Amino acid sequence: MKRTIRDKLIPLGSHWEMLAVTIVLLILVAAFVDLKPVVDENFFFSTSDPGVVQSKKIEQHFPSRPELILTVSSRDISSPRYLGRIQKLTQEIDSIDGVNSVKSLTAGPKSFQDAVASPFWSRLLIAKDRKASNLIVFLEGKNTEALIKRVQRIMHELDDKDFRIHIAGPPYVVEMIRRSLEHDFWYFSLTAVVLFGLTMAAMFRSARVFLGMLATCTSAVLLTLLLQSMFGKKIGILTVNLGTIVFIVALSHLVYMTFNWQTLADRKGRLGKEAPNLAAAALRMTLPASFWSMVCASLGFGSLLIVQAKPLRELGFGGVLGTMVAFICAYVMYPPFLRWAVPRESKLVEQEPPHWFWSRRFGLLSLGVILVSIGLGVGLTRVNTDPSLLDYFKPHTELRDGLEYVDHTGGSNPLTLVVSPADGSKLNTDAAYQKLWTLHGALENNKDVGTVVSLPTLLAEGDRTPFSFLVSYEKMMEIMEQPKYARVSKSFVNEDRTEAVFLIRMLESRHQKHRLEVVNDLRAICRKYGFKPELVGGIYYLQGRLAQLVASSLVTGLFWLNLLFIIIAWIVARSVRGAVAMIISLTLVPLCMLGGIGWFHVPMDVISAPATNVCIGIAIDSMIHLVFGVRRAQRDGKKGWSAWVAGREEQWRGIVYSDVIFAAGFAIFVLSDFPPTQRFGLVVLAGLIIDILANLFVLPLLGGAQWKKK
Repeated sequence: MKRTIRDKLIPLGSHWEMLAVTIVLLILVAAFVDLKPVVDENFFFSTSDPGVVQSKKIEQHFPSRPELILTVSSRDISSPRYLGRIQKLTQEIDSIDGVNSVKSLTAGPKSFQDAVASPFWSRLLIAKDRKASNLIVFLEGKNTEALIKRVQRIMHELDDKDFRIHIAGPPYVVEMIRRSLEHDFWYFSLTAVVLFGLTMAAMFRSARVFLGMLATCTSAVLLTLLLQSMFGKKIGILTVNLGTIVFIVALSHLVYMTFNWQTLADRKGRLGKEAPNLAAAALRMTLPASFWSMVCASLGFGSLLIVQAKPLRELGFGGVLGTMVAFICAYVMYPPFLRWAVPRESKLVEQEPPHWFWSRRFGLLSLGVILVSIGLGVGLTRVNTDPSLLDYFKPHTELRDGLEYVDHTGGSNPLTLVVSPADGSKLNTDAAYQKLWTLHGALENNKDVGTVVSLPTLLAEGDRTPFSFLVSYEKMMEIMEQPKYARVSKSFVNEDRTEAVFLIRMLESRHQKHRLEVVNDLRAICRKYGFKPELVGGIYYLQGRLAQLVASSLVTGLFWLNLLFIIIAWIVARSVRGAVAMIISLTLVPLCMLGGIGWFHVPMDVISAPATNVCIGIAIDSMIHLVFGVRRAQRDGKKGWSAWVAGREEQWRGIVYSDVIFAAGFAIFVLSDFPPTQRFGLVVLAGLIIDILANLFVLPLLGGAQWKKK
């Protein structure tokens, strides 16, 4: 018998060969792929981003080192016992490899009283309420993982009831985020796979089907990681969840193929000897819908490739790659397992609703879903894509409490502001000194600003030395450029004395306005007092830019995805009404999800933001499979509403089963100690509920219901 072109698409390999492929991929990934998440202070953007370029310029012109802040609280920070322990802590920290220098009450000022009287040391080292002091730890290099572990050990050794040590600073925050991502990558990803597997096994009641699904989905994940590594891509802040996403995308193809396989078996009497032919028939039945689902999912991830935010672009690349790999693995590796297995009814099939249930239009339910979606959609204006840095960590934990304390005593998020006189004058004169002090005071009075250290505070410290009135400010700056003073003035003023730096610690606990609005307010203050804001840098500013790009990417990404989906919906539905119904039903998913996020004040950080893309991909997948089921019913002679009834009756199990399996896997993320991962899981769970309602009830009503009986 001659094989048709479609038959030639059916893989002929055995299930044992597919298992061998999975094992080989596992070995290759273990040997050649670095599975450790890479997170650094500039993980937000690529090196060509304007915000990063400004930060790099500041580092070049005003050299400084990354720093940790250790804030140590006590009832009396002037007591000899407290100062003795501060000295010991300073020496312990300073002895760590990778620490360049440490400034504290015992390493910098001459005494505690000298620190209190100094405009420079008092701002740098002493909390405003005089109940805590700081150790400023300057670091060398960017590999701080081992260093921070050593710092934490010292902290735990010296921490006491009246000597509480709290830690903050960009290197520490970045390391804590990296640890959380690494923990979740291994623990929750593996647990989610186990939950996926147990749910699949319980539903399909077939060890062979379960083994095939697990091998295929695992291979898709491993192959994606391997290809990512070959393209030079590291596991980043967003691609840490890529494995779970690829697993789900592959599993979606398999769920629909399996149910089509069971449906065909039911039509043929479920005879075991017919199983080999059923696998090929199920593949052909599922392939067209799966192909268009893959195209839509690829376009969804591809829309992230045009945004400037580096993590979103990385997820876009990985998502497109993973979507195609998942499609190939599903149709190459899984059919041999279906040929090996024997169709069995699942528990849900045995309790299948009667035909009259699916013939109902559910008009009130669908209308309610649409009205609720519109109501939730109003919350789109309330979506917070610029959450506080504190929202990245769980409340009432040692980490979060420490950050909050440091933030309360003087700010925890750095911002660097470079200014120059608006009239082009030099900054080494008495008049410039007074103007800089005025600007310094105005910046300190801003409610979002904590501690400010700047050139005038440094010069004021110089003014406290004997006979300083005989030394000009220019000479003072030259003296402070000498190695014995650690070239400190180079960090605050440039060589030609035309630009000065303000080092600001911003308050995250008072974070209400968008960060870029706050930065614009600070720029306006500079202009008000006769200075031009030349450059802005620091993590605070980059976070603000990232929040703006996340918001714009949600809008532009969804816009282009919907625009492309209009074309695909027309191709799939082959009718104006069907295409419009698909577009409206799909719109309900992001409308409910993002609107609900706005109404319930859920922070939309960069890690949880891709949950929308995941749910839209699932919704499109379910929608296309349902419409192809309707088209098959139309080819069998059914028309109008009866075709939608038949399509829904055929595909409801795939839609419900896939969402139940996905919900079981994503539910585990809610148990994470990392709030962004929790929010990612919760948003996906909410989207899955909307997906079922939109595809099983709203879409059939809009696409095929007859409003008047003929």
